[in-house]
Amino acid sequence: MQPTFLTTPGLARFARNIDDERRGQIAEYGEQQHPDGTGGLDRDLLADGLFQEAQAALQEGTVTWRHALEMMTAAVAAETDPAELRTLLVRTAAVCAAWAQDIDSRPHPMVCAHCGEQIETNEIQNTWVGPLKQPGTPKCAAPRFHIDRPECRAASDRACDEQAEAYRARTAVRSADPAVRHGQGDGS
Repeated sequence: MQPTFLTTPGLARFARNIDDERRGQIAEYGEQQHPDGTGGLDRDLLADGLFQEAQAALQEGTVTWRHALEMMTAAVAAETDPAELRTLLVRTAAVCAAWAQDIDSRPHPMVCAHCGEQIETNEIQNTWVGPLKQPGTPKCAAPRFHIDRPECRAASDRACDEQAEAYRARTAVRSADPAVRHGQGDGS
């Protein structure tokens, strides 16, 4: 099988997230097969209504991600042709990927993870401290703390220590020798 190279910004991370979620679903429920359960006049009317609402919001300049996703999922629920249904499912996933990328690219709200108060920004000096942003964590979701408040700084230190401990636990080398392995956290 040839490797797949995803070139759209943020799509590789989104695909890994989907893969993780699917593996979890398969582990919990196994591979599932269900009837589509789509189609019907009520679903057609809902899809048309949500499409009209999204078009009106687009014309007014007030369209939201909710509009896009509701419109797509309603179209999925209304479709009965399997080939068209699959196409709509892929398009819906693409809307979800675009929404996730938008969330990932938003600026940090600059609210302290400890006290919940706004952190002032300054072009000249640092005004916040915190642990390194974890892979897969959007910039806007990484915890930040006031650098000039001792209680917030202490909370940041604890967060950094917890992150370092989690990293050590994930990357610890496990010995094959049972005598050495005892106490290395693998249940031996």
